[in-house]
Amino acid sequence: MTETPARSSNELRARLHEGKGKLHAAQRALSLPEKVRQLLELQKITYEILRSRGVELRPWEKPWDVEP
Repeated sequence: MTETPARSSNELRARLHEGKGKLHAAQRALSLPEKVRQLLELQKITYEILRSRGVELRPWEKPWDVEP
């Protein structure tokens, strides 16, 4: 028999919502160069994951080798 997953409590949802708000506030406070640096880092990570799965990207889809 499979059991249905327990529903999250209102307290848990409130804590998650609060945490998400704090994360977004911290991200808003970052400087533009830091935001660009994070974006480039995430693009490189995504590229490596796709490459390991055998996905061929077109040249303009590959992350640029630049520093913010």
